[in-house]
Amino acid sequence: MPVRMIAGFMMLIGVAAAGCGGGSGDGESPRAACEDLFSALCERFYACLTPAELTMAGLPPDESACESQMQAAKGCANQTTANACTGNETYHPDQANACVTQVAGLTCGQLRDTSQNLDADAPACGKVCAID
Repeated sequence: MPVRMIAGFMMLIGVAAAGCGGGSGDGESPRAACEDLFSALCERFYACLTPAELTMAGLPPDESACESQMQAAKGCANQTTANACTGNETYHPDQANACVTQVAGLTCGQLRDTSQNLDADAPACGKVCAID
């Protein structure tokens, strides 16, 4: 159960992190949004899942290692305006900020419920990159 749940969140968050590439206006800088997003997600995983569930899901033994691993895997340190959204999409820093806030606010019940619609739990994450 946790593997499927984590995979679902990683797909949703992967879309948001891919959009953490650049932009202007109010909200997170691209790099900060990407880093904050995975910090929030790892915090929720380690607050809500048992050590056995974390191991079964292939996560490292501690939250700090989770953050480092996920941030490196998604290239947070290299996020720039040049590698932001694809095609005609525009990066929306306000949505990146809202995405981080929504992920940080997930309850353990939301995180564990594999029947939950992940887009409904953190809808801003799907709007970080959008066609205006």
